[in-house]
Amino acid sequence: MTAEIDTKVTERLAELKPAESRLASYVELYRRLLELRVEDSYLPELELNISEAAKRFGEGKYVLRFEDLLLDWEQFQKLFQEASSIVKEFSPNASGLGGFVSPGPLLEKAARAWYENYPPEDMEGETGVSWELLSLTIGGAFHPLLARYSEVLSPLVNQDSWRQRVCPVCGGRPNIAYLSKESGARWLVCSWCDTEWLFLRLECPFCSNQDQDSLAYFTDENELYRLYICEACRSYIKAIDLRRTEGDTLFPLERILTLDMDRQALQAGYKPGG
Repeated sequence: MTAEIDTKVTERLAELKPAESRLASYVELYRRLLELRVEDSYLPELELNISEAAKRFGEGKYVLRFEDLLLDWEQFQKLFQEASSIVKEFSPNASGLGGFVSPGPLLEKAARAWYENYPPEDMEGETGVSWELLSLTIGGAFHPLLARYSEVLSPLVNQDSWRQRVCPVCGGRPNIAYLSKESGARWLVCSWCDTEWLFLRLECPFCSNQDQDSLAYFTDENELYRLYICEACRSYIKAIDLRRTEGDTLFPLERILTLDMDRQALQAGYKPGG
């Protein structure tokens, strides 16, 4: 993911005019958060060197630990302030985000909990803001930073050996996939930094289920989109078949263009794995 692609996506989102007001608000919120940027001069600095990154990949570990991101904590604080201002415009229940704007241990605690996927037990009681809204804000703030790290680190991934269910760069989970134009191989796209990695087609990317009797997919009449489901964990992931597309495909945009697939999956009792 690059800033150029983000710009293309936000321009396309600005052209969307959903008829449903709630959907229109969601699209606008997504667009505004995606417009958050780090300075052009910002380059990720990592204490670990290239050999250490390769070592972590080889051990089946994603590269970026939370401590690695603290090297530029001021950049994250600035982005969080911008993201919280945007979220508060769209949600009357987000006023508690103001308690996180000033640098301090509470913001670091919440950011670490989000990144390591361990929601604090009583964060809402402590701050007056739901974990859902706080997660949305933290994710929006982290995205431009993680995307820049992805530009540096994703070329180092050995796609022939990485078969983990999480992103090799940041450990995020996928929320969209694609089938490659050349061979139809399935690639997952990280919901946090948009890194892409190769994954088995006949395995659930969320619980590793390989029982073919409990794995399936549905497709549209043009066989362009697929909805992969797993009966073992009741999760789903959307996918686009690039063999049936022309030109470039913008995966952050496809997340929005396929929202009706999410609606159908949720109504059928499945949950988004990412």
